[in-house]
Amino acid sequence: MSPIITSEDERELAKTEGELEKKYKKLAKAQSKVVKEQQKLADKISDMNIAREALNRTMRDMLKQMQTLLREHKSNIQQEEVDLFHGIVDSNDEYIEANNKYLNAIKDFAVRKEYFIEKKLELADAISEVADKREDVIKKALDVEKTKNKMIEGDKLKILDQELNDTQRDFDRARDVLIKEINQFLQVRKELNELWLQLKNTITELS
Repeated sequence: MSPIITSEDERELAKTEGELEKKYKKLAKAQSKVVKEQQKLADKISDMNIAREALNRTMRDMLKQMQTLLREHKSNIQQEEVDLFHGIVDSNDEYIEANNKYLNAIKDFAVRKEYFIEKKLELADAISEVADKREDVIKKALDVEKTKNKMIEGDKLKILDQELNDTQRDFDRARDVLIKEINQFLQVRKELNELWLQLKNTITELS
């Protein structure tokens, strides 16, 4: 035999929905701090790349000078050191390219993460709205039930029934908004996961 569902069960659900809203907002706040740190990291990587590019320009100038001097037998330049410096320049070019990919991936990820946090906050608000509307429906339904028990005149009962129907419609609209927000939330999360994989791939290239 199925258990009897009471208004208290629905009230408990509304209470839990309220708690869920707070937990979502707390998580969103923590994630927002992480995004800010990721953006700071992107700025530091950009500064590092600028410094590496400046280093490579000077090293190329030095290489040209060394290659010119290498033609002179009396110069203190050996082919081995020219080759070694050449290898460093080539490696630096690869690091700069890889870091630029990593930098762009971090920026894309951070921007989408910010949007995801916004969707999370909207979802939390929608959950809270459903909780509030659920409470309204419970209260109104109990009022109608009490009125019926008191054998109140039919006109007043009709008014209360209409108010209950209006309250139920408000709840249904809030639930429709919540379903829409959940679907949008899941879509953005899917896009974010794809960007995370792209970010991981740039790290693989850096290794």
